[in-house]
Amino acid sequence: MLQLKDVVKQFADQVVLRHVDWHVRPTDRIGLCGENGAGKTTLLRLLSGQSDVDAGKVQLARGTTIGYLPQEGLEHSGRDLFTEVRSALEVLLAVEAELKQLEGQISREAEESDLDRYSELQEIFRQRGGYTMEAEIGRVLKGLGFAEEDWRKPCEQFSGGWQMRIALAKLLLQKPNLLLLDEPTNHLDLPARDWLEGYLSAYPYAVILVSHDRFFLDQVVSRIVEIWHGKLTDYPGNYSRYLAARDERVAALRETKRRQDEEVARLESFINKFRYNANKAALV
Repeated sequence: MLQLKDVVKQFADQVVLRHVDWHVRPTDRIGLCGENGAGKTTLLRLLSGQSDVDAGKVQLARGTTIGYLPQEGLEHSGRDLFTEVRSALEVLLAVEAELKQLEGQISREAEESDLDRYSELQEIFRQRGGYTMEAEIGRVLKGLGFAEEDWRKPCEQFSGGWQMRIALAKLLLQKPNLLLLDEPTNHLDLPARDWLEGYLSAYPYAVILVSHDRFFLDQVVSRIVEIWHGKLTDYPGNYSRYLAARDERVAALRETKRRQDEEVARLESFINKFRYNANKAALV
């Protein structure tokens, strides 16, 4: 559903992604790992279209929808909580509005084209969960820790952490084909975190997330991608399996480096020993 082809991204002299090729499948659950500053957030911004590559291509399959939750900086105001979260379902709301308009027309005089359109919209509305929309909004709000008495509260009355929960609720209700989450548990208490863990485990589409919560990663992801020195390395399995595989890989690299150092030292010793020996000149 998504491919990076020979992607390069850098800031001034720092190369964050160095000729990266990568493929994301439709139902992947991927945890992005790497040291602070390695480029995890940069990669999420590239995938979401909020940042451009310096070279290479980001290719999306036709019809792919993307939802991105940054770490911070989102604020909502001007509407009550329930209305704000409901606004995320703009496609369903547009269908609902057209259905109501057609109902008025049909009650006055029914034309065949109106009846056909009404029947078509009813089926679309049903397939996309329109008849359970209000219940689903309530389920997500409760899961993220909002009490029912909060639903009619103006959004501007919620603090920064709760503002991020509002943004997360809207994103989950939209159900994008590719869900990008940057530290989604930062502003959640334990019950909300556990609810999100279950929700993402059952999510029917691709999820890519950054999180320092290793237990959350263990339960949600089935593949770890490590960003290191501008490259992406895939590790199948959850975070715990990644740690074990990474330690093995690092140990192998260290052993290779040790052997290389020994060979370099041996060659240097040979060169220094026979540098001025005419009989060994060709070997030196």
